[in-house]
Amino acid sequence: MESSASGATSDLTGVGSGSPTAPPSTVGDRIRPRRELWAIALVAGVAAGLVSWMAGELARNAFRPRLYKVQVMLQTFIQPTTESMNAADFKNAALAFAILGGVTGLAMGFAGGLAGRSVSRGVIVGLGAAVLGSGVAILASLALLPLFYRRYIPDPNDLLTPILIHSGIWVAIGVVGGTAFTMGMRIERRLPNTIAGAGIGALVATLLFHAIGATSFADSVSTEPIPGSSAARLLAMLLVPLLIAVGASWGALGRVSPRASRP
Repeated sequence: MESSASGATSDLTGVGSGSPTAPPSTVGDRIRPRRELWAIALVAGVAAGLVSWMAGELARNAFRPRLYKVQVMLQTFIQPTTESMNAADFKNAALAFAILGGVTGLAMGFAGGLAGRSVSRGVIVGLGAAVLGSGVAILASLALLPLFYRRYIPDPNDLLTPILIHSGIWVAIGVVGGTAFTMGMRIERRLPNTIAGAGIGALVATLLFHAIGATSFADSVSTEPIPGSSAARLLAMLLVPLLIAVGASWGALGRVSPRASRP
């Protein structure tokens, strides 16, 4: 009996004194230091923006307007109509946003895995988020982009409608990016904060894009779903994933203790 009691006492003492088998791994142990996490997120945001822009430039005219015969006096011309041009622009814009959503989801999921010290998890989450991000971007585009074509003559003085349309699409992409970042890091308890941060980042990106565009790219930002200027398109594709990454990082790390318990 004495030996049994002694053994039990020894076991309890070992747990209390920090035996190697006692304490589980913690969130603080698993996640990289804040400075490294911020660096990973910012690099992921910039990389996603550049890749999205380059891919979008390659696919810019993937869909072309249908041509029709037009009789003017005694001459016949083959040219697109306003309706066919709008239809082609709509498809090209939806494709560009699908690329942005997919690349952002992939980058944020992979960044989350790196921040959580698991490359394999980052790859898996990133690939899933790429598919989800593209799908969400397409659905948001189908719902919102037709508002750009509600009239044949766009109003360059209407700044509110483009802001609402772009923010709706980009915030949807931000939700996917924030979710992927959280799942990659395995800090599911922070999911609401990360989603909120990423969504706010996408909204701020929209406002910045239109504020800069109103002075630098006035003719191509407010009247088109995808700006006509390559520089304006680069600005949009950089701002959105970069500020999504900033917002997601802020939401993920806002109040996480370095020694927080495992979720």
